[in-house]
Amino acid sequence: MAVAGQLLPAPKGTGILDVVRHVGYLQLDPTNSIARNHLLVLWSRLGPYKEAELERLRWETRELYEYSAAIVPTADHPIHRTTMRRFPNAYNGAWPEQVNRWMKDNAALRRAIVSQFRRRGPLPSRELQDVAERSWKSTGWTNERNVSRMLELMHAKGEVVVAGRSGQQRIWDLGERWLPKDSETLTVAQAESRVADRSARNLGVATAKEIQREFFAGGPWPGSIKAVESLVKDARLVPVEVEGLKGDWFAHVDLLKPPRRRAFTTFLSPFDPLIRNRERTEAFWDFHYRIEIYVPKPKRQYGYFVLPILHGDDLVGRIDPVFDRKAGVLQVNNVWWEPGKKEVPLDKPLRSLAAFVGADTIKT
Repeated sequence: MAVAGQLLPAPKGTGILDVVRHVGYLQLDPTNSIARNHLLVLWSRLGPYKEAELERLRWETRELYEYSAAIVPTADHPIHRTTMRRFPNAYNGAWPEQVNRWMKDNAALRRAIVSQFRRRGPLPSRELQDVAERSWKSTGWTNERNVSRMLELMHAKGEVVVAGRSGQQRIWDLGERWLPKDSETLTVAQAESRVADRSARNLGVATAKEIQREFFAGGPWPGSIKAVESLVKDARLVPVEVEGLKGDWFAHVDLLKPPRRRAFTTFLSPFDPLIRNRERTEAFWDFHYRIEIYVPKPKRQYGYFVLPILHGDDLVGRIDPVFDRKAGVLQVNNVWWEPGKKEVPLDKPLRSLAAFVGADTIKT
């Protein structure tokens, strides 16, 4: 149920937009040792597909857009609008006051950004004039990056959007030119109900806490536990027992009879929604997984960007592929099989991955 809920694999005839609308988000991450996360998440479900079609959906038909470090369906704008209008006050602690005060003190910068977009159209941040009266202070990379910081905060409010990319450089524009003007207005409770229902369906079987933390894009959703209770009352969620695991578990009604799925082996991005919750991954599959990007090479147990191997409903191993773009080679550094799991053929998923990233050769 947990695997079927994530469209692994997607039924024949499923397209890119179908997957994003089902899952709700494609998390954006800059790591590119094989392909970027949002591309891998789609590949794991669809196999090789045309990246140009994803770009068309983002920048031409605008059926997808970027929000909260993810690519999200424009059809979900009513959900994200509830986040936009609550930002930053929905968060706890002193941070909202810090943001509000800084934006107020730099109202001239905010107006200047809007004015430049109106006059010149979409622009990268480097072409926007910094007229901040008080610099943003932090201990991280945002320190004194006033234009970038203001754009991020305005983006969270829906005032500006990412209207294109030149490599990894974002091109910004006014939200009013991109976001739907006639989308449905939801209360926070209504948005939380939709988010909880989708999250529960994607997880297949889950605890209320897992449902609460599953949806990556947007939020926070303080009433999500209450939303889960309402879904149980409405029989959208059914209490179940999970063998070997304690706690209160719920299955989504749509997956009580999981759809038939073809024989399937694929690799998962470290940020794939199926395994993003590491505690859940270990509880379900006894699969201890940690990404080692920030671990010094001599101290890594496996590798820099190791991908779990999904075979049917089971996580059976992990693989360490790297794409050498200059040589056109998909290099497999190593494969590890989980204790007690049988080795499975990897030729087919490796050929599929090579075809997707554009590798001419696979070296193992």
